[in-house]
Formats: sequence, structure tokens, C-alpha cells
Amino acid sequence: MNFMNRNHKYARLALSAILLFSALSPLAAQERGAGKEPFIQVIPHFEYGFIGVLDHRYRSGAGETPGAGGTDFNFRTMGGQDTLFPYQRYSAEVVLGGRNRVTLLYQPLTLNTRTVAGRNGTTAPVYIDDAMFDVDTPIDITYGFDFWRASWLYDFARSPATILGAGVSLQIRNASIVFTSVDVVPAERAVQQNIGLVPILKARAAHWFTPGFGLDFEADGFYASSAIFNGSGNPFEGWIWDAALSAKTRFAPNASAFLTVRSIGGGARGSNAYSYESATTSVNSDTFNALATMAVTLGVSVE
Repeated sequence: MNFMNRNHKYARLALSAILLFSALSPLAAQERGAGKEPFIQVIPHFEYGFIGVLDHRYRSGAGETPGAGGTDFNFRTMGGQDTLFPYQRYSAEVVLGGRNRVTLLYQPLTLNTRTVAGRNGTTAPVYIDDAMFDVDTPIDITYGFDFWRASWLYDFARSPATILGAGVSLQIRNASIVFTSVDVVPAERAVQQNIGLVPILKARAAHWFTPGFGLDFEADGFYASSAIFNGSGNPFEGWIWDAALSAKTRFAPNASAFLTVRSIGGGARGSNAYSYESATTSVNSDTFNALATMAVTLGVSVE
């Protein structure tokens, strides 16, 4: 996975924003010295580690015939996703009045792999929409699912050691799935790209067991069946989750380090916004996509 090449501009902007928040956060917290909690508190977070794909299945097209697509494609056994990829995550949490938390998140999640059609021992070509990749054809694959998310969380229960809250999120997903043949003339290519707004439910529970050790659980998720989520008027079913458990420790009065185990996944089933020309007519592509991942990261946050 080399998402830094594709998203270098966005990563630099996100890192610059976090550095800015880090500079502003101590200023917002100056009232602490007088025993008062600031009305506005900015807490930037940064994580870096690795991510692995636990399961990933994909199908796009109307059937397993040339020009129609439809192979049940397993990205782990057929697409080269059976390895670990670098992973990073940028976010900034703004606490308002002690109980309202607004979080802005940028999550790059693009997996670039290389494979060969028939890698899993099958003798059938791979059909994706109107593209056919014959056995032994080298294929470059980009699976991009970067997203931006804005969240609001209300702390129903809050003390210096404990947070228990719930809220909602709005996520912008930026999906780009590309299969490209290599060393074949003319080249075959299948492209699925779309942008969509996804409403999500959010919950969080955190507790400091000692001044130097705490646990933090956070989860976002939703399930819906609506055409709205694929940016078109086509029927569509979708689901998503993003759940993490972090063990954290303070290494400075206003700074914490944390080790996080996170699972990101989701899927979609139905007719999407992409259509292609078959031999006889224009075809709306039917899609099935199911992804489950696990990531381990080290991170820092500054209050």
C-alpha cells in the first residue's frame, strides 16, 4: 500500500492542521492553572501502524460472460491483499463546554497490489464489468476507500476519570476501485468510482484506572438500505463499522500516548451509479463488496 503517493497533498494538509491544533491547544487550556476548565479545548490525535485485510470479497457486473463481468473476486486469495500495509490516521477533537465533542477525521485507506489472474489456481478468466483478464495476465489493482468524517458526541456521564457518550457522524466516502492489465495490448481496465454521504451512529466509553493508565473504546457504525448512499437513484444496501480499543498513558501533563487495535470494515450490495456499454446495451453494474480489516497503531494526542 503506497497511499502516500496518491494522497500526499491531503496528508500534508492534515498534518499541518494537527500541528496548528497542537499549538492552539495549550492556549485554550490556560485557564486550567486557575482551576477552571476551558470552554473550548482542542485535542489533536495522530496514529501510525499497520493494517491487515481479514476478508475482502468483490463482484461487479451482470454475469460471468465476456463483456458483462461478474467474477466473485477474493482480494486476499486472488488480489494480493494477503499482506500487511502501512496505516495512518489524523483527527482533531474539539471539546465545547466540557460535554460536547466535535471530531474531524481524515482516514486515508488505499490498498495498491499486484497480482496475476488465476493466482488461486483457477483456470477461468477474471471478469469485472466489461473487462476480461485472461489467466496469467498481470493485473495492477487499486482499492481506494479514503474517507472524511465529522462527528458530534455528547458526554452523558463525565468525570475527571470517566467519559460515556453517544452521538452521530457524517462521513464522506471517496471510493475508487481500479483493475488494470499489465503488458497486454490493448490494455484492459475496469473502474468503479463514486462519492457518497454516509450518516453514522457513534458511541464512546473511556476510563482512567490510574493517573498513568486508561482504556478508551470508540465505535462508529450503521446499516442502511437506500439509493441515497451510492449517489444515484439505484437501490442499494450498505453497512460500515469503525471500532477501536486503545490503551493509553500520560507521558506529559497535557500529552498522552496510546496503543490501538482497530477494525474497519463494511460493504455494499446492489446497483451502483456506474454503467458501461455491453455488446448490445447500456448496463447498470450490480456490485457486491464486503471488507473486514484489523489495524494496530501507536498514537499521540495533545490536550
